[in-house]
Amino acid sequence: MKSKLSATKFVANNKKQVWVMMLALSMTFMTMYLINFLFMTTQESYQVLCFEQPKKVAFVNLSLETMGLSYSDDLSDEDWNRRYNDRKNEIMEKIRLCDGVSDVFYTQTLNAQYKGLVGSIGYDFPLLEASQIQSYLDHMDAKLVSGRMPQNAGEILVDEIIYKNQHMKLDGYFMEDAFGKVFRVVGVVKSDYMICVGIPDGFTNTGWYMVVLCNEDTCNMKNLLNRIGIQPTEYDGICDVVHWKEDYNEWMSQLNASLLGILLVVMIILAISILVAYVSFMRSRVSEYCLYISIGYSRKDIYTMMMKEVGIIFGVSIVLGSVISLPVMFAFGHFVLDNIGLLYRYFYPEHLLRILAAYAAIIAFLQIPMILTINKIKTVDEVEE
Repeated sequence: MKSKLSATKFVANNKKQVWVMMLALSMTFMTMYLINFLFMTTQESYQVLCFEQPKKVAFVNLSLETMGLSYSDDLSDEDWNRRYNDRKNEIMEKIRLCDGVSDVFYTQTLNAQYKGLVGSIGYDFPLLEASQIQSYLDHMDAKLVSGRMPQNAGEILVDEIIYKNQHMKLDGYFMEDAFGKVFRVVGVVKSDYMICVGIPDGFTNTGWYMVVLCNEDTCNMKNLLNRIGIQPTEYDGICDVVHWKEDYNEWMSQLNASLLGILLVVMIILAISILVAYVSFMRSRVSEYCLYISIGYSRKDIYTMMMKEVGIIFGVSIVLGSVISLPVMFAFGHFVLDNIGLLYRYFYPEHLLRILAAYAAIIAFLQIPMILTINKIKTVDEVEE
């Protein structure tokens, strides 16, 4: 009885060729996973700003129409301002009385920038009176970790992640390129929401808003305003959990499209390279395949052996690629990403499945030259004739 054809003998007898292919597949696996790891730092970081922070604070700027006001030339500026402020304060008081709302401030806001490896995001934070800042920190579960609390006009607290991301320094200017030498960083806070807060300095700001300190049940400002009889429109400026979710989905769709495009290019190059290398392997083994046929092995036996060889090569490559990827990601995360304030995680099962699917597609693609080669195999007698 014939023994089964061994797939390991070819691997053992052709170590150099096989290991070159395994190394190429392993490095490709690492590259594909590392590209995803780096791209996803943007997603991991943006999730805090787009999903977590808006559950705690929202910004509302209502139009005159929504507030039920219309400007009248019959009123003096003083009377008009009084009328506007009375209505604004009435709305704020109604919001403040809603369950789940801690407080509401009408104040200037400033914009903070957060840079991902791909793109950047800007978000507003409140400029409050010095006496209000501690209550804001308490609501956002933030603790001062270095520096001091703001006391004077233009002094700012920044989250430690933003501090690293923007390469700030204590007593240095806050986003000098955008706001000039107006605001100074006097302290760093630690929170789960990347918060910033400060004291206004004159009228250098990015807008005036009702700043609503909410919770997860009241973070949808449209629903909250409906509860107090106000119907917001598209002309109102509302930055809440709904607004940020829409922006996040748009950014992530663009990011994922770019990522898939890069991975597709890598996979095509890999498929062509593997095809050329494996066809070369098979051509060098034509006489071996002829001998197997001549001594009684079937084409199915040879195909099974070839598939086992491919399985060994790809299987070892995937394991080796995974082993190589871990220390590379750890080193990049610890020495680079941590120092520029980017969030990340190591395990992405959905992307791992995507890479495995790509490798499976390449193995499926290899079936064409394998089947063609098997069908052309001749016995030794046929070759001699």
